[in-house]
Amino acid sequence: MIENLVRDLQILHKANSLIGKIWVTVIARRFGFLAFAGLVSAFGLAMANVAALYALQGSIGSVWAAASVAVVDFIIAAVVILLARSCGPGPELELALDVRRIAIESIHTDAREVKTAIDALGQEILEMKQTLVGFAHNPLDMAAQKLLIPAAISIVRGLRSKKAEG
Repeated sequence: MIENLVRDLQILHKANSLIGKIWVTVIARRFGFLAFAGLVSAFGLAMANVAALYALQGSIGSVWAAASVAVVDFIIAAVVILLARSCGPGPELELALDVRRIAIESIHTDAREVKTAIDALGQEILEMKQTLVGFAHNPLDMAAQKLLIPAAISIVRGLRSKKAEG
């Protein structure tokens, strides 16, 4: 009973650890993509600055080339950001959450069983206390209740069964 509770607590701990590892992996992946998108955006911004500089100097072909590169950099950054947003945990998270749910249900069941056993033990101790108190106050009455009456009932039942056989 207690062993089951401990086992279920260990399973719950493992499931929670697995869930944590999955989320750390997802967050690290997202952070990597977002960092890369930030880097690409920085290059795009630098190219936009260069394009603006060239545009102010006059309208020549290198300005439009730099502006085109900046636009492409921004498009790449947007695609990477969309990719980062779409990253999520895989099906292993659902499995880990199911294991966690089952472990919690088992822990509840085991805890109820332990509580029932403890309540039964408490009831037995209370009955034993009442018996001892009763025996201390009226030893002959308690002996008659606990020994003579059950013995007499057994004898009567034995005699009835012998009459029924004969």
